[in-house]
Amino acid sequence: MTTQTAPPSTTSTVPAVAQEAIEELHRRLDQIVWPRRSVGAAVPGFDTDRLRPLVERWRHGFDWRALEARLEALGQFMTTTADGRRLHALHSRGGEALPILLVHGWPDSPLRFLDLIPLLNAAGRDVVAPSIPGFGLSEEPVGEISRDLVAEDFHALMTELGYSRYAVHGGDWGSAIGTALARLHPEAVAALHLSDVPFDLAFTIDEATATQAEVAYLRSIEHSAGGELYQAGNISQPDVTALALSDSPVGLLGWLAHLYDQWSEEEIDPDHLLANASLLWLTGTVRSSMRLYCEPAGAWDTSAWEDADARDWGGQDAEGAQTTGWGESASWAPERLEVPTAFALFPQDLAMAPRALAERHFAVERFTVMPRGGHFAALEQPDLLAEDLTAFLDRRS
Repeated sequence: MTTQTAPPSTTSTVPAVAQEAIEELHRRLDQIVWPRRSVGAAVPGFDTDRLRPLVERWRHGFDWRALEARLEALGQFMTTTADGRRLHALHSRGGEALPILLVHGWPDSPLRFLDLIPLLNAAGRDVVAPSIPGFGLSEEPVGEISRDLVAEDFHALMTELGYSRYAVHGGDWGSAIGTALARLHPEAVAALHLSDVPFDLAFTIDEATATQAEVAYLRSIEHSAGGELYQAGNISQPDVTALALSDSPVGLLGWLAHLYDQWSEEEIDPDHLLANASLLWLTGTVRSSMRLYCEPAGAWDTSAWEDADARDWGGQDAEGAQTTGWGESASWAPERLEVPTAFALFPQDLAMAPRALAERHFAVERFTVMPRGGHFAALEQPDLLAEDLTAFLDRRS
């Protein structure tokens, strides 16, 4: 049984968004200027007509106050980190079994887990779902951000809440942060459950000796729908990207809708999409939420990006030979993590990492390829994700 205490004395209530901010959002939505479309022209990529009903619902149907009430009902609070930053977290009680820390990614928030948390509570587990610093109501650090900084924040949060041992689940950046947390605090992380293999581990693959499955994985990364566009924006031009998204709520919604559509098998509930768009807009955290992509301390090991200018995700080398974008030999490899780990991979995610890659870097006890679902599995298939996570943890009880 895990030791539990009351929330720390540093906690405080979560402030409601000012009504003036909601009214300003509505004013912006009323003043949208739609782009002119050429009649009969082929339209590559995202169809902006997809946005019209979403914008209509955002303006006249979506209820931010109802979302705030739902978060309060689940349980949420603000606390303070060791260096004085505000940190927001959901904390929902469920029972005496090993508690679970849920770590979100980008472009989302703990709202990713709204449908998952009650399922885990029903399985007898407390759930903590904090906002990554720079996301939503969690204050960004003054200095550089990194996955290790976030991991330390979250471990301190769990310790303050009285959890000396806990499980971690993560997806997207949550996978990288969860891995960092397990590496930094193996004494506390009893089990690690991830919905994807951290992306940067692809750069440890030596293509000269890679298996067929590993080569297929590299190709799927190269051709992932929309992946190259969002990475280019977030990594190389975050200020330009954020300038457009921070000034236009409909532009922000269109960008999120494009990514959610591309990376999911089934359409995500529109209100989930609108909830995350609202959170980013109303808290002014579009730019700060991109920081893990573009700051040196949070970026992938720079040795993995050697010859990046020539890589361009495939092309031709100086002699005209076709290249794949991946080096001929792995230039780095982190130490294997020995914390018991499970993977639940969803077939319509950006890329499907092979089990052999996961087993080289993790102590894999469970590796499940789900029958359906995509990148935002907690939103799209919360029942499947909850079943896999609880099955993994029940075996360790």
